[in-house]
Amino acid sequence: MYSDLLLNRIANPAEDAEAEVNDLITEIEELDSLLSPEAQALIEDLRPHLVTDDVYEGIDERASFGDRVADRMSTFAGSWKFIISFGLLMVVWITINSLMGATAFDPFPFILLNLTLSTLAALQAPVILMSQNRQAKKDRAVADNDYQVNLKNEVEIADLHRKLDALTDALTLQTRLVNALVEARRKELNATVKAIENTRGQHLHSA
Repeated sequence: MYSDLLLNRIANPAEDAEAEVNDLITEIEELDSLLSPEAQALIEDLRPHLVTDDVYEGIDERASFGDRVADRMSTFAGSWKFIISFGLLMVVWITINSLMGATAFDPFPFILLNLTLSTLAALQAPVILMSQNRQAKKDRAVADNDYQVNLKNEVEIADLHRKLDALTDALTLQTRLVNALVEARRKELNATVKAIENTRGQHLHSA
């Protein structure tokens, strides 16, 4: 499976950096072990790429004029400014028509005002839904970017663990070699001391 993934990546290069990162992340997800040589090769390829991204900025740059209008209208409609402004408008509307009496353009029971409110509600609902759909899209993009960041952190941590294990093994081997050399040197010194003592004993005995 590893060789197939690597051959596919070589045979079908990504058109841009983002697609290449997504391909590398997909291949890493399919690996059984993050410590295998194939995983290390993919990690080395992924390491130069940045997976962190300002998702909101990217989506806003691709937003159409209608999307931006929907966002602004939803922001305004969900604020106290809209509630206070609309309340004042209704008070002024009702007051003017009440004072005008028979010449009022919208006499009681204010049918034109009711029609305006119904039309506004009918138009406001889909605009708010469009804005909510865009927000849901942003949330999904943020979640996907967070997942990619977490996955890269995971593979980097796994790579650090592998390197630490390799350093620990090398240090253990060096410690054993040093201990063996020290022991061999101690035996050599002991043998030399014994040889010197034997030589002195022979000289004293012959004398």
